[in-house]
Amino acid sequence: MENKTSKYIKYAVGEIVLVVIGILIALQINNWNESRKANLLQNKLLTELSKSLEGNCNVMVQDSLKRVSWNTSSDIIISFIEHDGIYSDSLNLHFQNARKPGTNLALSSAGYEGLKNAGFNIVSSDILRNNIIELFELSQKSLLEEMTYFESFQPDRQTLIDELFSYDELKFDPNQPFDIPLIPHDHNALKYDTTYLSMIKSVKVQRSIIGVLLNKNLKESQRVLRLIKQELE
Repeated sequence: MENKTSKYIKYAVGEIVLVVIGILIALQINNWNESRKANLLQNKLLTELSKSLEGNCNVMVQDSLKRVSWNTSSDIIISFIEHDGIYSDSLNLHFQNARKPGTNLALSSAGYEGLKNAGFNIVSSDILRNNIIELFELSQKSLLEEMTYFESFQPDRQTLIDELFSYDELKFDPNQPFDIPLIPHDHNALKYDTTYLSMIKSVKVQRSIIGVLLNKNLKESQRVLRLIKQELE
């Protein structure tokens, strides 16, 4: 009886150990599956975010190049007015470019919103997670807010342009619809219009300030993009 009892106890203990081991293995497999799912979701969201950032970087680079061209046009028009320059049709496109404040910038936040909806904790790296949040909640948000702020500076800018210029509609290009040359009604009188000159100088200053914020946001976006690609690798 003692031998049978001892064997039964050993058998029961063995059964319990096997059950516990089975449970632990099942939990481990479940944890592995959950971790794998979380990793796949993280990679999917980071891939979508990287595409948004790549698009944003391209937009900001193109916008920066435009600002250089617009600033050149501003300098040409300011010089024409302040140094009593000789008018020619070649100035008409510069008149158009000089009035552009550069406050229209379409930056995508689709990838970021997808990550926010899934929960930021899906990103396993604390450094990457914090950098992504700072980019969209601080750097990019500040840039867009400053653009909105500067756009409110001169609500009558278009009215002034319409009073002083007419559009050369014959040179309308559907591929560049915002680059229609402006023809001054009186180019000599324009040289003595202090309101127009002040507007052109103000626009250039605003454009330059936004340009500084734009370049900062571009560098931050490129840096975060590199961090994302490192995480995906």
